[in-house]
Amino acid sequence: MEIKSRIQDNVTIIQVIGSLDSNVAQQAEEEINKHVRSNCSLVLDMAECNYISSSGLRVLLAVGKQLQSNSGNWAFAALSDEIMDVMNMTGFGGFFKICPDVEEAIKSIKP
Repeated sequence: MEIKSRIQDNVTIIQVIGSLDSNVAQQAEEEINKHVRSNCSLVLDMAECNYISSSGLRVLLAVGKQLQSNSGNWAFAALSDEIMDVMNMTGFGGFFKICPDVEEAIKSIKP
């Protein structure tokens, strides 16, 4: 797993590459949380994430709670069909803002 970040339109884009599983969950949470601050806006670009486990889902939930406590917001972009199925089966699909691509995700979280 690799995590890259960039800024676009005052939104931090965090790209997750590879598998988000128990082997990398703690590292992923730490890397993503580096970008969480008061009133921040994040987009999690999942276009190159090929697998997510229950540990990966817990990371997303923990980061989401951290964002909420910091009055931040975020959206997910470009989930594969398999990851979208996992999100829907676990109920996460209704909990998170999910968009087809990064541009739509940015639009969805900008005031």
